[in-house]
Amino acid sequence: MPAVIRPATPEDLAALATALAPLPLFKAYGLEAPALAARFRGALERGEGLLMATDESGPVGVCWFLTRGTFGTGAYLRTLAIREDRHGSGLGAQLLAAYEAGCGEPSGGYFLLTSDFNEGAQRFYQRHGYRQVGQLPGFAVPGVTELVFWKPRVRG
Repeated sequence: MPAVIRPATPEDLAALATALAPLPLFKAYGLEAPALAARFRGALERGEGLLMATDESGPVGVCWFLTRGTFGTGAYLRTLAIREDRHGSGLGAQLLAAYEAGCGEPSGGYFLLTSDFNEGAQRFYQRHGYRQVGQLPGFAVPGVTELVFWKPRVRG
């Protein structure tokens, strides 16, 4: 099932949120589909990057990012999530590449946070050139440490 990655539209948000809300990532933060759709809507209203992956079954992934902001110079990947039945398909790598391409070449590089319990995501980002550079205990929710990952911009 090849997926298409494209910008999300307001009309996509309910289906996108419904498809992804069952993921452990969103459950850990208490986000159900309506709240997730509202967050995605806010991203679009603020002009933030919101890409979605779709196939014949409907929405299968999301990539939400800010092109600048981290320390005033770096891009920030806010959320990368794909339906569990698509894990291991290469779709995560495609969405990550779309994030990096969508941000150009930020002088501060590329940043993201991942939860301390999400070891699969940590391995995924490390395979793609990111390294852990810090920790933020209780940053998003009590009892969860967010790990700061960074990938420097390749300078030519």
